Amino acid sequence: MTKITSLKQITANKLNAQKSTGPRTEKGKAWARRNAIKHGLRSVDVITVGENPSEFEQFNQQMLKELQPVDLFSMQLVNKIVITAWNLKRSDKIQSGILAYEMQSYEADEYKNKLQPINHSDFAKEDATTVTYHNLIMGLSFLRDCNSGNAIVKLGSYETRLLHRYTQLHEQFKAYKREHYESR
Repeated sequence: MTKITSLKQITANKLNAQKSTGPRTEKGKAWARRNAIKHGLRSVDVITVGENPSEFEQFNQQMLKELQPVDLFSMQLVNKIVITAWNLKRSDKIQSGILAYEMQSYEADEYKNKLQPINHSDFAKEDATTVTYHNLIMGLSFLRDCNSGNAIVKLGSYETRLLHRYTQLHEQFKAYKREHYESR
């Protein structure tokens, strides 16, 4: 059932909205800029909440050392490569988190008692139960996600786009370097 808002309520809402000044401190403004962050894969800031800036800086320095940009344009390409590669690393962490969350849900779920060990000749005897149980929980977690939120499918879509972008940028960078510096 849709509730219809009265003209009096609309007017009151507009007056109240004009009184709001939003965050006033720099810390408050910085926090408010992050209000819409859901997963960080398309964030403007390279580092998002919970990530280690020094880990990114070390990653950035390794990539700079490996790619060796030679001018401003190649540096811009390398920056895009670094950011895209960082987002791919973030994607792996997100996927791991999704599966861990779902697996914890199954640990406390009624399905736990329904899991039966599977004996397979590829498993060492001591690993058979552990590997099988872990794989079953992971499989059930994946199925649960597919039947509800499709988070892993959505993440895979982001990851595919990031990987495609990374490959394109890397190829563009190599071609630029070859054309402008290696042919001399």
